[in-house]
Amino acid sequence: MIVLKDKKEGISRLLEIAGGKKSYLSGSIILSVIGTLFQFVPYICVYIIVNELINSNGDVRMIDSSRIWTLAWTAFASTGLFGVFLYCGSMLSHIAAFKILREIRVKIASKLSRIYMGFFSENTTGSVKKVMTEDVEKIELFVAHHIPDIACGIALPLITITVLFFFDWRLALATLLPLPFAFLAQMKMMSSKTAKECQKVYHNSLGRMNSTIVEYVRGMPVIKVFNLTGNAYKKFTNAVISYRDLTFKWIEICKNSYIGFVTLVGSSLIFVLPIGTLILTGSGSYNQYLSVFFLFLILGSGIAVPLFKLMMLGGLINQIGEGVRRIDSILDLDEIKDTRQNLTVSDHSVEFKNVSFAYEKTDVLKNVSFKIPQGSITALVGPSGSGKSTIANLLIRLWDSQSGEILIGGKNITQMPLSQLNDIVSYVFQDTFMFFDTIENNIRMGNDRATREDVVKAAKAAQIHDFIMSLPEKYDTFIGEKGIYLSGGEQQRVSIARTILKDSPIVILDEATAFADPENETRIQKAFSKLLQEKTVIIIAHRLSTITDVDNILLIDKGEVAESGRHDDLLKLNGKYTAMWKAHIDAVGWNLEGERVNQNV
Repeated sequence: MIVLKDKKEGISRLLEIAGGKKSYLSGSIILSVIGTLFQFVPYICVYIIVNELINSNGDVRMIDSSRIWTLAWTAFASTGLFGVFLYCGSMLSHIAAFKILREIRVKIASKLSRIYMGFFSENTTGSVKKVMTEDVEKIELFVAHHIPDIACGIALPLITITVLFFFDWRLALATLLPLPFAFLAQMKMMSSKTAKECQKVYHNSLGRMNSTIVEYVRGMPVIKVFNLTGNAYKKFTNAVISYRDLTFKWIEICKNSYIGFVTLVGSSLIFVLPIGTLILTGSGSYNQYLSVFFLFLILGSGIAVPLFKLMMLGGLINQIGEGVRRIDSILDLDEIKDTRQNLTVSDHSVEFKNVSFAYEKTDVLKNVSFKIPQGSITALVGPSGSGKSTIANLLIRLWDSQSGEILIGGKNITQMPLSQLNDIVSYVFQDTFMFFDTIENNIRMGNDRATREDVVKAAKAAQIHDFIMSLPEKYDTFIGEKGIYLSGGEQQRVSIARTILKDSPIVILDEATAFADPENETRIQKAFSKLLQEKTVIIIAHRLSTITDVDNILLIDKGEVAESGRHDDLLKLNGKYTAMWKAHIDAVGWNLEGERVNQNV
């Protein structure tokens, strides 16, 4: 019987993610500990100097000045070496941190590109952003800064305690007396069930607040137009208030334990002073013990500093553990199944065979079957939510169907490498996306091996070349921040140029002219005439007047193919398509007076 080990969590999981960076982290810890040893040397030098001064009984002639200077220079050199070792340890930890951050972010970004779209429907942009920025950044803070601090925070108290016991075990016990109670207070604060629940809810609340902030900023034009205030925007204010209340609750839970910890850790002198005074007065050699007492006064109070750091790190470790868990929640997601062996397709026809798909227990497609011959143009029409876009998304495997087969050239697309499928199918979305990059690079996304001449040729075919040449930097002009902003029609033509450059045999158009003005729409239609030559085309259409000449129309209703045929044939059926056509004609002919106007459709 094979016993599966539980998956690592928290810091152990973080170190597992670090992988090959453990050598950097080990080097950082070793250098930090060596630096701590040098940090301790000045205290010993001061003790010896004080002992020398006390034993001189105030007679300067009895002081060995050369020894004093040697000790002073030793303390000075040790302080310098402490800085050097701490710097080198910090550099190693920073190198490890940035390498780990890069690998984690690359892993997350790569993972997000290989998972199903359901994740993005179930998780907000803010929650994903929080994982990739805040949770990952906390790992950088921990690895780069706090691993050396932990090494010093553990080494310094251990060295201090060892030295204190060497000089006087009674004062050493007095120094350590409050510490067990301090750590009990800390454990109560960190390990209570309520505190752990608050910490988990804290991350969820912060993710929701991030999402609503993004949504609030994006909706600012609507808020201003309708004269809404922050308080009126309930989702935003509720998220902020919820985050505030949770933070206050967390503070309320931890405050007593935190106060107890701080008080106890800093109370060593309360025990050292009276006990040390009693020992000093009863000592056989007042001068000899005075220097020991002085050493305990310095080191006894100084032990609180690294312990305070360790306490703060305890809370940070809990937060990092939750952050690592959220990173793993993405890295452990199911991926779209992929293969490596390219398939040989006989042609570029598309066929759906009894395809069914449900999302969140809601049926979207039910036994959908149809075939699109190579080189033909097929339009998908139907009411909103009928399943048109789902058909297109299944074809490019943003989702996988629960049953049935989707074939390209007679080959099941699930047995085809995603890279091959992406080469075969292009998708011109209704909502185009432009990267903060040059216009050339935005077009070149369609084919990163293309030359500048190929890019220009694609731009000319997409009717966008003349506009690009009118820009200050032409094809090197940046889009977005610190650059220009394109209109919807201009963005759509850049997207078409991108698709033309890709030159895929199958093209999906998702109502690509929906938001274009008449002038841009004309140019986009001309670009389509170049794009669609000898292609297998699927058009998701809302304006029926744009698809009257296509080879076939599929009317999708409630997840099923309700009607199929050419425009004129469907009108003769006097069915659902006819009703949609009449509604379309009425909508085109509507004006403010509610009268029909004469215009061509």
